[in-house]
Amino acid sequence: MQQSPPDETIRAALQKSHARLRKQHELVVEFGVRSLKLSDLDELLTLACSTVASGMQTRFAKVLTPVVDEGDFLLSHGVGWDDSDIGSARVGGDEASPAGFAISTYRPVLSNHLGQEHRFRTPSLLKKYGIERAINVPIRGASIPFGVLEADSSDGDDFIESDLVFMEGIANVISMSVERLAAGADAHKPNPYSESVLNASPDCVKILSASGDIEFMNEAGMCLMHIGDLALVQGKRWSRLWPEVSTAVVTEAIDKVGCGESTRFEALCPTAQGEPKWWDVTVAPIFAADGSVEKIIAVSRDITERHHHEAQLRSLIDAQHSKLSESDFHLEEIHHRVKNSLHLVNTLLLLQANLAADEAVKLQLETAAGRVVTIASVHERLYQNAATQEVRACDYLAALLGDLGKALADRTILLDADPFILPPERMAPLGLVISELITNALKYGKGTIGVSVKDALDHALITVTDEGDGFPETYPTPSGTGLGMRLVKSYSGYGSTAITVDRQVEKSTIRVRFKL
Repeated sequence: MQQSPPDETIRAALQKSHARLRKQHELVVEFGVRSLKLSDLDELLTLACSTVASGMQTRFAKVLTPVVDEGDFLLSHGVGWDDSDIGSARVGGDEASPAGFAISTYRPVLSNHLGQEHRFRTPSLLKKYGIERAINVPIRGASIPFGVLEADSSDGDDFIESDLVFMEGIANVISMSVERLAAGADAHKPNPYSESVLNASPDCVKILSASGDIEFMNEAGMCLMHIGDLALVQGKRWSRLWPEVSTAVVTEAIDKVGCGESTRFEALCPTAQGEPKWWDVTVAPIFAADGSVEKIIAVSRDITERHHHEAQLRSLIDAQHSKLSESDFHLEEIHHRVKNSLHLVNTLLLLQANLAADEAVKLQLETAAGRVVTIASVHERLYQNAATQEVRACDYLAALLGDLGKALADRTILLDADPFILPPERMAPLGLVISELITNALKYGKGTIGVSVKDALDHALITVTDEGDGFPETYPTPSGTGLGMRLVKSYSGYGSTAITVDRQVEKSTIRVRFKL
């Protein structure tokens, strides 16, 4: 059966990572815009925690503020924590504490294995909630650190280095807002932003007029765009800095923001020196007191390297698909030859059975011939589903039982199967187990054969019934070679505990647990 090309696994991982980065980028911009309208610090810090939890895909986030003259940090604001802990719980402020180390070194701290850390001790607060990983980012203050922004997780994927960029972006917005509120700035006055904080952003940040003219570009943006002086672009229409191929999407974004909507796009825009660069851009409105759009903030992240990687990956995948297409014909021819060879073996076994003088030998040859037909049917169904990574059990079994009914007997076989998804590596074993149970019912039972396959979460419960007189007391102890039951036990995944015979019902009934 075909397996997923390794390139597809890589692409899925990259797409997941890129989606996380795009989401975090949008959240930073959205938080920045919303912070400009807030005048209550408590509301701002709680919003910051909610934003961090969303961007980091975790339940827990908090702001820690220093307790004056006591050397501890207070959990002043947070989400995910008990209400009784917010405003009262404390963690250590020394360098043996992750938060204390972040403040003392003014560098972020990332740990995905707190319980195994040799650098720090795990605060009792984090032990209480079963926290296994954390990121601590210092929040700048006017003259001394304001505190620490922290994301915590008790489960899920590890935090990664790019998460630090997101956390630092939120911390920068908090710093900007604390500076603004400390200065007594009105949230609705013109230019409610701090150039010093915008300059701390590693992304290209622009403040535009409502009509789309550039008023401000931060230092990182001018560096990324190779612009030596703000005067070279100040007052110019932002859309005119983009090449013709990108102008339409930029103009559309400005129009949307003019209507009060936030938007994002990806587009090509070379630097002032002609170096090609791709940008992930989020554009959002800044509202005036009367609700009109007063200014526009545009945050562009350089994704040129990512774009090149994606182009290379697409090229590799196209080449892989081309190779697979070229081999499809040969693969199908091989499947046909295997099928024909198995049917030839079946014919030879039946001919040998007809020539056998000993009835026991004849029976064994006929049984072997039947098993070859079963394997041929299972194989055919497998390669017909080769392009599908997951198959519904009811669809697969319905087709397989139809083949077996035509090949082995003219008795009626009824199927009742739940529509659960069957992992590809368990298709053949399931088909062989059910085929063996049906073969036994055809040999030793009579009347209609019923096959039930029910989803029991971690396993399937297979029940096969017929209208015979039931199983002997010694069953499933074999009367012959016992190969059939050994196959069922082996393929089921539960060994000798897989098979039970129900002697409390009128029909012959056997049940098998099958591991999914």
